[in-house]
Amino acid sequence: MVTYAATLSNALTPITLISGVGLLLLAMSARYNHTTDRVRQLLKERKKILPRKDSDLERAINLIYERSHLLKNAILAVTISAAFSGILVLVSILENILNLKLEVWKSTILLTAVIFIVTSTIFFVMEVHLSLKALGLSIEKRIRS
Repeated sequence: MVTYAATLSNALTPITLISGVGLLLLAMSARYNHTTDRVRQLLKERKKILPRKDSDLERAINLIYERSHLLKNAILAVTISAAFSGILVLVSILENILNLKLEVWKSTILLTAVIFIVTSTIFFVMEVHLSLKALGLSIEKRIRS
């Protein structure tokens, strides 16, 4: 007989993983929205000064676009991780209901979810590094002015 407590216990790890991934996704989405807003703002600035070219402005637009691209990849990876965590919950419940032994499947799915979290974190760190580089350029520009 399948007990609710055993089913819940087996699903607890992936459910917790989904919560953590959700918080990470929230932070990444906020940063992504900021970068897209900033690119739009810089494009308006560029339009105002046309036909004149500002190399600092072009460089800032390119850096922020690169940040957006890295964040998109990070968000994609963390979303895939959440999907695998959800699948893990499903497999854990099916294992208990159908009285199956799916340990290899569950381990593989959990490993895949964690790999995507690590991949997402790598993209996120790269974005933060690029953000600091862009900040350094802004500071350098203000010192020159």
